Amino acid sequence: MYTAERQRSQPYLQRIAGPLYEQWYLLHHRVVRVITNHPVIAAHVRSYLYYAELLAEYIYEEAARLPVSIPEHVLWQVGQRAYRSVALTCYLFETGSGESFPPAVVPPRPEEISWDEIGGVTGPRRARWQTEQWRFREYQAYPGVTSRVYSLLHKEDLYGTVYIEDVSQCAPWFLMRFVFYMVLGSMFSYNGYEAVHAGAVAQDGSAVMLVGSPTSGKTTLVLACLHLGMQYLADDVLLLAEDDGLIRVYAFPEDIGVRSGTVDLLGQHEFMRGLTADEREKRYVYAQQHFREQVIDAAPIDLLLFIHVEDRAATFRAERLSPSQVVSLLLQEYISRQEAQGRSVEKIFALFNDLALQAPAYRLWLTPDTNLNALQVRALLMQANFNPFGGLR
Repeated sequence: MYTAERQRSQPYLQRIAGPLYEQWYLLHHRVVRVITNHPVIAAHVRSYLYYAELLAEYIYEEAARLPVSIPEHVLWQVGQRAYRSVALTCYLFETGSGESFPPAVVPPRPEEISWDEIGGVTGPRRARWQTEQWRFREYQAYPGVTSRVYSLLHKEDLYGTVYIEDVSQCAPWFLMRFVFYMVLGSMFSYNGYEAVHAGAVAQDGSAVMLVGSPTSGKTTLVLACLHLGMQYLADDVLLLAEDDGLIRVYAFPEDIGVRSGTVDLLGQHEFMRGLTADEREKRYVYAQQHFREQVIDAAPIDLLLFIHVEDRAATFRAERLSPSQVVSLLLQEYISRQEAQGRSVEKIFALFNDLALQAPAYRLWLTPDTNLNALQVRALLMQANFNPFGGLR
């Protein structure tokens, strides 16, 4: 039986008096179910997951009407494309007026857990903790950014719940990128996917993965490739998984945050004009507005490129790397960002080893000419795909 979610162990549903909004998506071979009691949140999710296949939407006047099984017509739509019989479910609830926060149905933050900064956000702070089965996040309120928010995720049953004190006080970019995405992305990472910090673009559905730390020039290179007409997968975080014998990028294509250096280098392009700093003092290029027809969410990796902030030259250079060098560099990047905490290092090592054997890899020296850099990246990808005995692979 294809099960929709674990709502029988979702105690807060009993407190919902108004309508519930339900959305079904197919994303990365998984059926994703989103349930909320607020129409604004439903609209935010629909906009955020614009690249995913929306299978159905429903409104239920009471929680008791929520189905336990995935609707039959949804199963007909996904067919053999869904690799899991249980939907990944995320609830997003605005709590009741005057109710204690976080709600009494969830465990409070342990006293020893401190607040820390959220990477990429100026203002609110976050507390993180976990048990064997659960992963918890609590966010402080901050004017113009968010109200208090609390999320929890069951690592095995793969359902998460987000409690929001006041939706009207939450900026959509914060709620979607720094709360909802963290829950949804973690579901995938607990269900066969590995999250890595990297960018990715593609040509005709063939992906090049760009590995580089912050300030390395990765974002500038991604945007320059998009200007050439290449396809967009990811700028900062992506998922890796093996499918049909090939390791593929599975992405959540997001708006692209740019630093002042990128503005200086690409300011002449239309998509860079009129960018204003938001509440985070960051500028964002909106993927839906400028590159929607170029957005894809998955592709096999056929080329690996490593860039570093100090690797600059008057002429473009690409130095071929051995598989052992590739694995070493990927592990350094992966572990340095603490993505492997609590996870199997052996599993990610095996994945990186297979990736190093699957795709040729190069260390790049970029030039001040962003268009030339992008042209060279596209040429390297075409070269990687060329089979002298049979044309393109």
